[in-house]
Order: sequence, then C-alpha cells, then structure tokens
Amino acid sequence: MKTIKYIIIIAVCVLFTGKLSAQDLETYKLQLPELILEKGGPIHVLPLTDLTQKKLNNSLSEDFRNEVNQGLQAEGLVFDNDLPSFNPWMKTNLYSITENKDEATYIISGDYNFTTNHVKSYEEKSGAEAADSLPFVYYEFIATSTASVVGNVVITDVETGKELVKIPFSKTITDEDKKIMEHASVKSPDVYIPKLTDYFVQAFRYHFSAVKATYKYDFPKVKPEERDLRKAFRQYKRDLKDLADAGKLKEMYTMYLEIQQKEDSPEVNECIGMCYEILGNYSKAKAFYDKCDNSESKNRIVEQINVQNQLRNLGMTIDEPEF
Repeated sequence: MKTIKYIIIIAVCVLFTGKLSAQDLETYKLQLPELILEKGGPIHVLPLTDLTQKKLNNSLSEDFRNEVNQGLQAEGLVFDNDLPSFNPWMKTNLYSITENKDEATYIISGDYNFTTNHVKSYEEKSGAEAADSLPFVYYEFIATSTASVVGNVVITDVETGKELVKIPFSKTITDEDKKIMEHASVKSPDVYIPKLTDYFVQAFRYHFSAVKATYKYDFPKVKPEERDLRKAFRQYKRDLKDLADAGKLKEMYTMYLEIQQKEDSPEVNECIGMCYEILGNYSKAKAFYDKCDNSESKNRIVEQINVQNQLRNLGMTIDEPEF
C-alpha cells in the first residue's frame, strides 16, 4: 500500500513539474457612470435654486456648481492611487464644460429645500418601586432637533429643450435627548446645514464622471507539453512573478512571446491578450483571446470594447498603444 502512495505522489510531482504558475497584476479598468449623456459635451452647470422658506446661511447652490465642474474635469479619478496605470487613453473626464450656456449640449441645474425643526416636550409618567409601594409621578423631558434637505438635479437637452432626467436627493439628520426630571437639550438644527450640504454635493460630485476602478488580472497557468521545456518553464515562472510584482508589463509581454515561440498554446495566447488589454489595445487583445479557451476573458474584452466605443461616440479620440 505504501508503494502505491509513493507512486501516486511521484506521479503528481512529475505532472506539475515545469508548470508555469499563474501571475496576477493589479491595475485599472474604466468604469462608466450609470448615466451617459450620449451627445457628449460641452456641459454647462448652473447654481442650484434655493427654495428654502426660512433664511439659512448655506453655500449649497455654489458648492454644487463648483464641485460638479471639478468632477467633470477630473482626468484620473481612482479608488487606489498606488496601482500602476498602463493605458494612456484611460481618462475619467467624459465631457468638456463651458461657461457659456448657449454653447452647451446639456445643462445641469436643480433645486433644493432645507427644513429645520427644534421641539422640546415633556411627558408625565408614574411608577412604583414595588407592588405594595405608593405610586409616584415623575417627568421625562425630551428635546429633538431635525434638519433635512430635499432636492432634485435636472439634466436638460439644450437642442430640444426637454428635461432628460430628474435625479432626486434627500437626507435627514436627527438628534434627540431624553432626561428624567431635568431639561433635555440638543443643538440647534441649523448646525447640521453644512453637513447636509456636504452630503448633497458628495452625491453628485462625480455622478457624471468615469472611475478608474481597481481590477486584478489573473494570468492563466501555462505548462509545456514537451518534457524538455520543463526546466526552462520553471525559470519563466520565477521571472514572470518578479516582473508582475514589479509591474513591468512590457517585459512580461516580451517573455510571453518568447514562451509562445518555444511552444504555442491557448493559455499563452490568453496571457498575451491580457498584456494588450491592460495596455489599452483592445483590438489585439481580442485577436489573442479568440485563440484561447477562456470565455471569461472573451466576454470581458467584448465589454471593454463596448466601453471604448461609447467613449468614441462621446467624441473622445482613442489611439490604441503598442508595446
């Protein structure tokens, strides 16, 4: 029985000797916003209209305009700044902006309304320490402070004059204090106006921008069919790991070409395709993915090409780079 176990272990070791372990490389994929303004820019952003009845000291109107304009112009909006970026045309600003309303393709406008409420009350309550004790009466004092903002952001097609979409927003902040036999107290609801302003602005700051989202490319395992290549592939395995860890995409691509010259396979074609996809050359990436067996990579590049076509439709010039 022991002899059989040893034979199995030796067989497994021989099977995997020379197998090129998968490498992974974290970089970015472009993530488009849910709303795409198909005619492209330029876009004119108006200050929001303040519908608040009570006069409050707030800066939401101009803050919204300034922050949305900055978001529209952000070229490299990312979640993780420490990752390498290889694609030269991957930018997150989809539209140009204009200060001239008459030049705009779309106008972003809207309105908002702040409401505040500050209430103090008390409640008479009764109780007894034990079943046979005399009942007693006490007062619970309650103070509540509430501030809310409700608004809409509107996108208008300048050419037709029609409202394209209306995006609602609402947020409430509430503070409550309860005390027994002493007055409860809370802050004035007016102190929450700046925080509500920030919530509103943050919701729309990058609403119309693309994002460079973190994505990990898992390169498939490659193993030689010929026994004579196993030693060389072990060295490739070590070298590719070092290159991937150092973020050296061009060198990885060159090494995969070298591997392909020694022995072609669907897996090495997928690896070369991934190098091209990360670089931003989707045409060549698809050509190599067509020679591999992984439907996930094939489907992903179709999605990436659709994103690329959307960018071109918005007026962006995209030149696919080469190694």
